Amino acid sequence: MGIKLRLLQSNDEEYFLDCIDELYRTIEQAPSNFDTRRIMVKHSRFKSFLVRKLTLYPSLFKIRLKFGDEAAVNFVSMISGDFRLLIPYAFTTQLNFVYMYDVWPRFHRWIFPLLDFFNVRYVFFSSKQVLKNFNQKYPKVKCRALWLPEALSVQDYHFNAFGEKDIDVLEFGRMYDAYHDQIAGPLALSGKHHVYRKPEMKLLFPDKPSFSAALAAAKIVICVPSNITHPNRAEYISSMTLRYLQAMAAKCLIVGVLPSDMEELFGYSPIVEIEMDRAGDQIIDILARYEDYHDLIEQNYHHVIRHHQWENRWQVIQEKIQEAL
Repeated sequence: MGIKLRLLQSNDEEYFLDCIDELYRTIEQAPSNFDTRRIMVKHSRFKSFLVRKLTLYPSLFKIRLKFGDEAAVNFVSMISGDFRLLIPYAFTTQLNFVYMYDVWPRFHRWIFPLLDFFNVRYVFFSSKQVLKNFNQKYPKVKCRALWLPEALSVQDYHFNAFGEKDIDVLEFGRMYDAYHDQIAGPLALSGKHHVYRKPEMKLLFPDKPSFSAALAAAKIVICVPSNITHPNRAEYISSMTLRYLQAMAAKCLIVGVLPSDMEELFGYSPIVEIEMDRAGDQIIDILARYEDYHDLIEQNYHHVIRHHQWENRWQVIQEKIQEAL
């Protein structure tokens, strides 16, 4: 038996958290010397209370709780600073590793110092801008950090043949209202099949299979980073998110705004940039010339397969874990 590797996962069942499940399945299936076990962590009022109190009193950040020195590795993929997932596991070993999404600037003042409180050896940020802020403004934090962009498992997605895609434009996830208002009318007048979340709908898709089926049937997917759709939350953070990769894995053409780190990751511009001054005419023109974009769609698909799957990211994470052992 190898060293224990505990994959700590929230027991929340929202399908949009399947990106975490994809990463954990990749780790479980990959050849390694670890004795890997997934643990579903139940949230509790006490855990929420503890983390909330910690965020209010920075003087507590320097405390180092230790309930043992177990020869085990804890790994958790979490949304922002959901440190509840590390309680109590982080206090029984010095080998804690975290992958973090959606680390918005207003949370940095407590998320970064708490990495040391929870004995995190290495944190992997999905955003390059978050890593830059961490390195520049929090040099005293002992936890080491690395930029590791989001990824997916291509086998979880599929695509219809180009001639069999019957959704012309799909908007899912965060809505860019200013853009949506400009394209909805022209698409309707042209008789195009436009799928998006209506005001009375809580979610556009109830589960991952229905979401994947819609992606497979879509010609165009609208993707815009959070700093544009929700600037009060994301502020300056402009990063490639999973939705870009999901659209590419389903062989959809992306029309939207290129995140600041995405051209660096791809080495070319993989999307069609929105022209806001003629948004309605532009989307109709793109659909009329859809075949002209087949080469770009194929290029994106193969680039994702080679470079942006969770197996690529796990290789990097595993190297850092091995260095710490």
